[in-house]
This record gives sequence, structure tokens and C-alpha cells, in this order.
Amino acid sequence: MIHPRQVSIVAGFALLGAAIGLAIVLALAGPAWPALLRVGVVGALVGAVVAATEMAERSSAFLARLRALPFAAFLVGKAALHLVVIVAAMAVARWLVPVDLVPLGEALAGGLPVALLAALAIAFCFEVDRLLGPGTLWRLATGRYHAPRIEERAFLILDLAGSTAVAQQIGPERFLALLDHLLAAMSPVFVAHRAEVYRYVGDGIILSWPLADAVEDARILRCLDAAVRRMVAERPRVAARFGVAPVGRAAMHCGPIAVGAIGDARREIAFLGDTLNIAAKIEKAAGERGLSGVASRDLVDRLRLPPGFAARPIGPVELAGVAGAIELYAIDLPPAAARR
Repeated sequence: MIHPRQVSIVAGFALLGAAIGLAIVLALAGPAWPALLRVGVVGALVGAVVAATEMAERSSAFLARLRALPFAAFLVGKAALHLVVIVAAMAVARWLVPVDLVPLGEALAGGLPVALLAALAIAFCFEVDRLLGPGTLWRLATGRYHAPRIEERAFLILDLAGSTAVAQQIGPERFLALLDHLLAAMSPVFVAHRAEVYRYVGDGIILSWPLADAVEDARILRCLDAAVRRMVAERPRVAARFGVAPVGRAAMHCGPIAVGAIGDARREIAFLGDTLNIAAKIEKAAGERGLSGVASRDLVDRLRLPPGFAARPIGPVELAGVAGAIELYAIDLPPAAARR
């Protein structure tokens, strides 16, 4: 399914590619209108197709197999894929803008060094963004969090129930491989629901949204629902490969949080404050009570529950180190997702 946000991303990269192409021609050749038109078309095609390829890789099992290669080999393979896209765009642009500047062969040959550098740069930037977390590179580059600020955010913490016993059963190396398998399977779900991967902690993952995005159409609940469905679908493969079939647990909370870029040797965007601490303690409380999904009243009061979802009050719960009791709700997912 194609999401409107994906269309906007492709359109944005198309405009960016066209702008870069036009800027290069203006810098090198001045206002040569046939060249400007053609290079603008090339830039738009390259930007759109590269963005579409990146999103396809995050949701396509076929393209994701490239990631099994060592990072350097993967980067070269990805750059080669982008190079094919750029060369194809150059050829298509000559068909769309039939101005005889130079023969096709000369144009492609002359443009190959630039195309190769562009392909490597594009692949590298996308991979750095993936290593930092989607959007983090852009936020660091633009200085959005150069100075700490307070934001209203929602958090979803996902982890495995009984992970200590599972790790003892299969060993730490295979347990790490199990976590990687599950996270790789669920990553397209996180991307589709605009979740920001804040951090991997032990056997869990912390997802975050600006609060308005999280509650819009109950996006945080729909993300949890889709993640559970994906995990259930993966169980036969996980059982066959690792000999275990773990189940997940989720905790959700929202509130003000300090956000800022920290560190020198390793730069990252960090969250600090009671909201995230309480979310972690809610997850622990869910485990102690054998609940698979728990949310705070602060979040539930802001959500309009979609059909099939339910929030059952647990009552006020005392959390260690938190002043006052926190009202918690057990979250019931639609039957197809909640089936174990």
C-alpha cells in the first residue's frame, strides 16, 4: 500500500534532484536553456526513483537481502543500483527533451564519473541516515536540536517477554541474531507508521513520535497492532531457525521531554526527562502483571480508539521512584492481531 507520505517524499526528492541539477548547470555553463531543461529532468527522475528505491528496500524482502552483505560490499552494491538509476534517467531525459546537444554515447560516457560519484554519495547519505535513525541526519545537519528544547512526545516500548530465559536457552549469540531477525521483520512497520527509532535497549526497542503524530488516527496503536501481526507471522520462521517462539510486550506513555543533540566523539539526539523514565517503569509493571500491552491514562485520554481496540482500566499503580500513582490501562488489540 502506498502512503501519502511516501508520495510526498518521492516528490520532495524529485524537486531536490532537479534543483541540484539546475544549480550545477548554472554554475558550470550559465543559463544554457536546453541543458538546464534536460539536467532538470535528469535530476527530478534521479531524485524520485532513488527515493522510491530506498522506500522499496525498507519494505521489500528481495531488496533487503542486499543487507546481508558486509557493509562495504552492501554500499558498493547499493551505489551500483543508484548508478543504474542515474544512467537510465539520463537516457530517458534525452527522450523526453530531444535537444541534440551531444550524441547519447558521449553524453553517457562523459556523465559516468559524475554519476558514479553521485551514486556513492547518495548511498552513503542514506546509510548514515539509517545508522543514526531515519531523519536524525537531517535534524543534526539543520541544527534543529542544537539547543535543547521541550517537546510533547509519545513513546512505545517493545520488548520480549521472558527474554532472560530465552537467552539462556539458545545462548547470547543466537539470541542477538533472534533480535536482529525480529527487528528487521518489523522495521517496515515502523517506517510505515512514521515511528522514530530512538534506541535499542537490551531486548527491546524504544519508538517515539511527536505527540500530535502519535494520536492522529491512533497511529501509535495501529503501529503496535501491525508490529504484533508481523511478529505473529514471523513465529514459524523464528521457531524453525531458533527453536523458540517468543512473545512481545508493549508499554505506551506521553508527555513533555527534553530533546537535544549531545556528545562529541559520537553525536546523537537524546531524550531526557520523567516521561521516558515513566514509560520504562510502565513496561516493567506490565511484565510484573503478565500484561502484553499497557498504556498510561495520559495517552489513552488523547486517543480515539479505532474499531476493535479496547482500553481496560487497571487502576492506579505505584511505580518506584515516581511521585503519586499512575493510572494504567490494559490495551486489547483486534482479535486477529491479539491471537497468540
